Amino acid sequence: MSEKLNRTGMLMMGMICFVATANSATQGYDSSMMNGLQIIPAYEDYFHLSTALLALNVAIVSLGSVVAMAFGGYVPDKYGRKWGMASTAICAIIGATIQGAAVHEAMFIIGRFIVGMSITLGSVAGPAYVSEVSHPKYRAQLTSLYGAFWYVGGILAAVITFGSQYMTSTWAWRLPSLLQFVPSILCIIPLPFIPESPRWLVYQDRHDEARAMLVKYHGNGDPDSTLVALEYEEIRQTLEFEKTVQKTEFKSLVVTKANRWRTGITVAVAVFCQLSGNNTITYYLGTVLDTAGVTNENTQLAINIGLSCWNLCCAVFGSLYVDRAGRRASFLVSTTGLGLTLIIMAVLTKLYAGSGNDAASAAIVFMIFFFYSFYSVVWTPLSYLYPIEVLSYSLRANGLSLFNGACYLAAFFNTYVIPYAMAWSGWGFYLISAFWCFGECAVIFFYFPETRSMTLEQIDVVFDGEKHFESDLTVTEVVGVTLGGEKGFVQEV
Repeated sequence: MSEKLNRTGMLMMGMICFVATANSATQGYDSSMMNGLQIIPAYEDYFHLSTALLALNVAIVSLGSVVAMAFGGYVPDKYGRKWGMASTAICAIIGATIQGAAVHEAMFIIGRFIVGMSITLGSVAGPAYVSEVSHPKYRAQLTSLYGAFWYVGGILAAVITFGSQYMTSTWAWRLPSLLQFVPSILCIIPLPFIPESPRWLVYQDRHDEARAMLVKYHGNGDPDSTLVALEYEEIRQTLEFEKTVQKTEFKSLVVTKANRWRTGITVAVAVFCQLSGNNTITYYLGTVLDTAGVTNENTQLAINIGLSCWNLCCAVFGSLYVDRAGRRASFLVSTTGLGLTLIIMAVLTKLYAGSGNDAASAAIVFMIFFFYSFYSVVWTPLSYLYPIEVLSYSLRANGLSLFNGACYLAAFFNTYVIPYAMAWSGWGFYLISAFWCFGECAVIFFYFPETRSMTLEQIDVVFDGEKHFESDLTVTEVVGVTLGGEKGFVQEV
């Protein structure tokens, strides 16, 4: 077998990236769209928004995501990861259509609630599919890119709202709302042409199909490939063990000490990725910029576009180099940087808010971009990758559903509270968020294990203390992924 994947394998990886982009972009589109709509006067004028209604319009998406937690893992586990992504896209299309056609506040909220449900469904099936189908040499990078592609939707929404501001009718906010279904349509198109997860196939006892998929896309069509033989056996033996000790159901998340550890980490990542100060800027950029003294609508919308582009660049960079640094070290450095940046923003806001000082306003805008340098390089890719790594196959779908439920429950609380907190004291809220970040660092240091450069099956050893497959040679050794982060190789066989 050659070192590089052949054309078929590379094409499959490209399709994975496309599906991941479309699936993840639906989520990114929403936050950027709401940032834009809050800056467009036609949106506020049509709904006559009070602080409570503004907060509810934003936060209702999170509530929909929490409700979907109860059944988010069912379709991907029962009918496959591909059907899970298809159901996500259909749900998002329905929600976006209702949202864009809204004639009153209740209809707009119902549409956004359904969009929120699609976010959980997509965040279960999408990243699980990418991680389970990817070639082991590129699994971490491709799964991390799923998170990075969140910003593709953000850029799309930022550009659309920048253009729609010039419309004088309700289409100024209806057009961005309706176009939220575009990424979902793009996600559905390639689904018939991509393979099902080999891990799902093995769990369904469809072993021949699973091995055929691995041969075609991981082994360059060579049925005698050493990599395919090892990968298939790791998957088969590990899943056979899991079948004997637990089922793919919610209660399995807490039946053993190891599973409770996995679940605890999953919930911690979900909460931390929402309560690290990022939602203040993600959903209320207009309010943050008003506080900084930047009140011009065109300027705010342009900053929204620029911030989305910057986040995408940072997240892609972090995804491509995700295996160069350990998960724990990356989390710790990033979260410490977030806390320190928020302290600086608190000081600048306290000293210069409302002073008309252009230099101070520019400094606060710079710190917003600096803040996201820390967040997007690490938290954006790892908040998708790390829970998938720590959750074993039989826990993965329901665990990711719980992850999204916890994530958006935290987001619902956060996004509903932020308008009131910013009205109370913008600088004080930044300071509280900063100290929270330092508390997160303590949890990460004592509770999060290292999972870098392991296959999904090998990571089980970290939690269970034993290997569930027998092999003298591992997939990691064959593809040459090392803990030092050196360039990998594939053995000739």
